[in-house]
Amino acid sequence: MADRKWIVVTDTAGPIGFCLSIISNTTLLFLIFSRSSPIKGPYKKMLIVLCIFTVFYSFVEIMLQPLIHLYDDTLFLIQRKRPQYVGYFGGCYFYYWLALILSLATSWGLTAAFMFPQTNRTTESFLYVIETSYDLDPYWADYVAYKYFDTDENHVRHINILSFFGVLQHGLVISLSFGTLFYCGVQTYVNIKKHTGMSEKTRSLQLQLFRALVAQTCLPMFMMYIPIGFMFSCPYFDLQLGAVTNYQTVMAQLYPGIDPFVVLYLIDAYRRIILNSICPRFLYKKILRKTVSQPDVSMFSVSVKPSISSNGLTSTSRMS
Repeated sequence: MADRKWIVVTDTAGPIGFCLSIISNTTLLFLIFSRSSPIKGPYKKMLIVLCIFTVFYSFVEIMLQPLIHLYDDTLFLIQRKRPQYVGYFGGCYFYYWLALILSLATSWGLTAAFMFPQTNRTTESFLYVIETSYDLDPYWADYVAYKYFDTDENHVRHINILSFFGVLQHGLVISLSFGTLFYCGVQTYVNIKKHTGMSEKTRSLQLQLFRALVAQTCLPMFMMYIPIGFMFSCPYFDLQLGAVTNYQTVMAQLYPGIDPFVVLYLIDAYRRIILNSICPRFLYKKILRKTVSQPDVSMFSVSVKPSISSNGLTSTSRMS
């Protein structure tokens, strides 16, 4: 596939992921706030925050629409500028945007700004990539260059120490994020095992929530963590993927829309509501089959009614 076709792929995946994110997250929020929602307590609050953040992330992703390219031992994160929005990122607006970024995001951004500087070599490579691969105007594009190796005057390559520590910082942030998810998942499973005296209904709900938590841990692992880790490690193994690296852009665009469907599917109450809304006849047939497979034992019960006769107290049996 030609490199510039990745622009079409990312421009198509962006709106699809955005629409999926809006539909799935608003549906999940509606069900969470409904009276019939079985989810209560801290997990409910966590899902609400997650939905709101995911929608915000989708807005950022659809607005930025970045490109990723691996060339000349350098991982380029390319941003196509929107001239009509440039004014919102200059002057005092710039400080407003900085104030919205949390500590981890700030450390990530500062690392990208100061530990991956633009040099004459990276600018030359960037201009070559942006013009030959994507046919974009360099004036309306900018980049962050993850320069892994430098070449001295003797044409000997050596590791760029500044970039090495920058990538290490990114790896620590990713590891902290994934480690938190993994730790919370293990602790949830341990607590469920401890509470053996809970009712069957409560235990069933807890297991549903645990499965949803496991799925929400595995999904970003395969769509975000592993692909990003592979992407950052490619230059160290001399893997020049070129425009194929944009697979991570596509994954990042689709992930916010797919993630809420995990909860909507694994929580029985939510799944029944959605199926009943989409196809009520299907749900009715399913309930009917379950009813037929479990015959009513009252049809075969025997009732005993006392009666008084001339011979004393007798009983008459009647088959229901």
